[in-house]
Amino acid sequence: MLLIERVKETEFLAREFLLWLWYNSEVNGGTYKLEDGDVELWVDKKIVLRHDDDEGTEKIVFTGDNLNLKEARFALMEKKQVTESQLRLKVEENEYSFTIDSEWMNIKTLKTPKVKQDIKEDPEGIFYEKMFLIEQAISAIDTIYGEFIELRLSPAWNDSVKPALLNWISQVKE
Repeated sequence: MLLIERVKETEFLAREFLLWLWYNSEVNGGTYKLEDGDVELWVDKKIVLRHDDDEGTEKIVFTGDNLNLKEARFALMEKKQVTESQLRLKVEENEYSFTIDSEWMNIKTLKTPKVKQDIKEDPEGIFYEKMFLIEQAISAIDTIYGEFIELRLSPAWNDSVKPALLNWISQVKE
């Protein structure tokens, strides 16, 4: 089996992950309890939904500073799936912004906090601090994704999480 075929077969996991993040950001404030402490991860400024069928592909992009996702949640009821999401992550005092797509689970446009080192005092320190910030963000995302996969493979997914997601989606009518 070609790599692209394997990616297409498992893309649903990434789409479900992005949906689960969106749900958690609205319902639970996007707080995750990790071993190293709490982190916050929430949908921010952009979400892309897509629906593929025999007639073609329909893609809808929702953007804005005060992102009202009521219309986007309504699109979920119309069988559209989350394919890309701009997210904001807060780890300790550090805040990050980035986009994740569901096809390859790529992290795009990762914006880290500003490096605090002075280039004149410690030129190498800037590099190491930037690498630390990137690693901090990726580590938090990896841990949250790992928790999602554990949950997705557990009986709790079908027993409680999936019904809660479907209920949350259907509440858009109200």
